[in-house]
Amino acid sequence: MKNKENLTGAQIVGWIIWWFVTVILVLTLIAGMIFKPTSWIVNIVLVILGGLYLAQQIIVFFGLKRLHQNNGYVWPIVMMIIGILGSLLYIIPGIWALIINNNRQKEAKNK
Repeated sequence: MKNKENLTGAQIVGWIIWWFVTVILVLTLIAGMIFKPTSWIVNIVLVILGGLYLAQQIIVFFGLKRLHQNNGYVWPIVMMIIGILGSLLYIIPGIWALIINNNRQKEAKNK
């Protein structure tokens, strides 16, 4: 990960959201262990949803590290898609990074 001084505002907000969602997932997992559902269908649904959110967190982890890679649009768009499909809060750093990367590309063209 980059030094904290080199992180953009979009990345800082993204990491705050990432930790928030991760803590919620862990607390939900602990609550699920304490209050076990009796239905096997509920157990299967919870395992599937937990796996999807774990995959989301892994993708977002790498997305936040590469958010401004080559001032491209790929990772900000990935963040916005994950925000739409998963945790809505990820839309914020996605849009913010898209604006930053777009401005950097315009500045690079003008030089």
